[in-house]
Amino acid sequence: MLKFQVHSPGKVILHGEHAVVYNRPALAAVVGLGTNLQFRQEAGSQVASFQLEALNCTLEIQLADFNAFLEKFRSKYPVDSRAKLMEEVRGEVSKQLERAAGSTTKPHTQRAFISIYYLLAGAVLSSPKDPKLTLQTGFQVQVDTELNVGAGLGSSASFGAALAAAFLILSGHFDQESYLQEENQALISSWAYESERVNHGTPSGLDNTVCTYGGMLRYVKGQGFQSLSIQKPLNILLVDSRVSRSTADIVAKVRHLAEGFPQLIEAIWQACEELVTAAVPLYESFGNAQDDSAKFEKLERLFQINNDLLKAIGVSHPKLEQIFTIAFKRGFFSKLTGAGAGGYAIVLLPENYECNEVYWKLKEELESAGFGVHVTTAGGVGLRVSSLDD
Repeated sequence: MLKFQVHSPGKVILHGEHAVVYNRPALAAVVGLGTNLQFRQEAGSQVASFQLEALNCTLEIQLADFNAFLEKFRSKYPVDSRAKLMEEVRGEVSKQLERAAGSTTKPHTQRAFISIYYLLAGAVLSSPKDPKLTLQTGFQVQVDTELNVGAGLGSSASFGAALAAAFLILSGHFDQESYLQEENQALISSWAYESERVNHGTPSGLDNTVCTYGGMLRYVKGQGFQSLSIQKPLNILLVDSRVSRSTADIVAKVRHLAEGFPQLIEAIWQACEELVTAAVPLYESFGNAQDDSAKFEKLERLFQINNDLLKAIGVSHPKLEQIFTIAFKRGFFSKLTGAGAGGYAIVLLPENYECNEVYWKLKEELESAGFGVHVTTAGGVGLRVSSLDD
């Protein structure tokens, strides 16, 4: 029986937030926090069960119903069509949830179920093993996450990439040994993007790409990505402002500002692009022990400049300002990450931060102020599949 686990990291945007929407480059990196998925086939079972810890719910798919859905879809659409599949899955999931729980299902739960059903159906329908593949053995999937949902850390892309990898393995696209081959990583990322479409409508493709491939990426909307050749991950402190917000609303407000002051905001986007250009060689050479302290100081300054540019377009928040003040008072540089107006801030940490008494005072002061604090890295490995020992 098939049994394995998947770890799919979250992400932070280091530079280029909001500017990326206007076709300017962004730098993103995976963080050391992520989604953990455990997959176990169950002999004799005819149910696919999904335990989602973050949403505190369990979802079930009866294999007989699922196989009937596949047969019906194949008869209607003999040629693969992801758009038609998503449309049909939305209808099917809506019917199933109505039967199971009436109309009380929360939006997050509904979107999670659509993602699961859509990715599973897509993986099986496109199986290279058998064009008429059906599922004969039930399985159990447990998913938990270290990422806060909706906080700008790529939680939905991390979730989608983990599911995509599991279902692609299940349906024979590749196995635990070959998933890191370039074409297989591209397949995981493309299906994780499909999951992002369920959650965000028209995603940029940045989150699913960085969660799958890992490291640091320079990304331009519509032009794909370039991996940076970094020496080692950066040490960072992720600070949760505990302020929730809507990314779509913030992006809309920035667009309104850009329409009101087009030349001024265009100058800010140009500055954001120049900042990314200046940052890339610093990230790529940092960690080779040659003048690292000077490079680190330059990165700190870029953090500060980037944060001031983001403040200029109105995406800060009093709670974020409090984080910046606490960090700056202790001699640390920080910036918001993602959409802003809440969510997370990143504090840049030096090499031997644990030996620095001031770091511990910073951490204590942030926690005393009520913020969530996570010590982690930016730029580590991407999605990984490993064996599962019970």
